[in-house]
Amino acid sequence: MEYIAGFIIAAAIGACVTRDANSRGMNGRFWGISTILVMIVALPIYLIVRKPRPEASSH
Repeated sequence: MEYIAGFIIAAAIGACVTRDANSRGMNGRFWGISTILVMIVALPIYLIVRKPRPEASSH
């Protein structure tokens, strides 16, 4: 039962990382899958290397 709960949490965090990476113009699929598989390594690396969000144009 603990494994199922852990996978659900990892999948939810992976989905959030995927969405965030896509909004920043990065490869969301890669970062999401990496986060699900090896969260303890991939999540800190993603938080360090992620690009800033593109600014909304004021035109």
